Amino acid sequence: MTDEIKQRKLEHITVALEEGIGVSQRAGWGDIHLVHQALPEIDLQEVDTTATFLGRRLASPVVISALTGGHPEAVTINRNLARAAERYGLALGVGSQRAALVNPDLVPTYAVVREEAPHAFVIANIGAPQLIDQERHPAFTLSQVEKAIVMVQADALAVHMNALQEATQVEGDRRMRGVATALRRLTAEIAVPVIAKETGAGVCREQALLLRSCGVAAIDVGGAGGSSMSALEAARARVHGEAQAQQIGQLYRDWGIPTPIALVEAGVAGLPLIATGGVRSGLDVARAIALGATLVGMGFPFLKAASESYERVCELLEQTLTELKIAMQLSGAADLASLRQVDVVVTGETRAWLSLRGFEEELRALANRRARTATNSVPVVGPAPEERQRPSSVDGHS
Repeated sequence: MTDEIKQRKLEHITVALEEGIGVSQRAGWGDIHLVHQALPEIDLQEVDTTATFLGRRLASPVVISALTGGHPEAVTINRNLARAAERYGLALGVGSQRAALVNPDLVPTYAVVREEAPHAFVIANIGAPQLIDQERHPAFTLSQVEKAIVMVQADALAVHMNALQEATQVEGDRRMRGVATALRRLTAEIAVPVIAKETGAGVCREQALLLRSCGVAAIDVGGAGGSSMSALEAARARVHGEAQAQQIGQLYRDWGIPTPIALVEAGVAGLPLIATGGVRSGLDVARAIALGATLVGMGFPFLKAASESYERVCELLEQTLTELKIAMQLSGAADLASLRQVDVVVTGETRAWLSLRGFEEELRALANRRARTATNSVPVVGPAPEERQRPSSVDGHS
């Protein structure tokens, strides 16, 4: 089991970097339109991107999503990511720590994150299916979960929900009955806040409410539109000659709820939300925050950059943050709180889905946030009444 998990971690990195595992179903960010402000009255250099999440102040709402660990080759990637998180004041997550819990020799592949980022908001990571007994291994004990937290001196624990990946993975843990009860027990027993994290299939309204009842402090909606865990497992199955698993993985590569939709649906729970899934620019970050996200995660772009160099990670962050600030200025938002109050018009397939799911009223409210307060809070700007009555000059003479 130990060598199997270690090898799987390496294959996940290799496949993600070398194969096309993005879903053909688009994330839908193009359906989210921030209403342009022709006179924003905000200097670009004055735009404030600081964010607060679970009581911690962060310099930016961008999160380096849970990516990797569990294989010696992951050390360099995690080191590059952690250095950037420390420099830019970000939150970052490590990949599933199961490998190190069953093989202590792999602890350094995760611990390097806290070593390189002593002040960053670090998120530990375990799998929801491992909270209950599976066919090939028992459930994690509370002691093991606490070891995962201590391993990276975590500020929070992500419990990743990857039912799609487990169902399509040759070695996957298929049992899911009882996970909600186990999650509820875990949130009551550990000292750090728990983030329920989907891994590419999204969170709907009903599941968000269930997760709230389980005591989680935040939800990472992890929507469809970015890397597909099903496609990743299909690629692994092909390499191992597992034809049936490959076919199943390909069939379900488009499964899931696109991230913008998941944000609106999960918003009913009233918890802090992290938007992850298909985010590829600072404009996408702005769109996500305008829809209600507290933080916005990026995965594959950071993995690719970190596999090259620390400098490439910094370049990616600089570009993304610049794009975010421009989107905020053009929307008339000086800070993130203001960005959550700008007008947002939702169109296309995203609107069609949300309308059918009963969110039509919320969509209209999103599109008219400013109009609802304009009458009472914004003075009418224009010429004095007597000036309006004067004939206009068209030839330089009155």
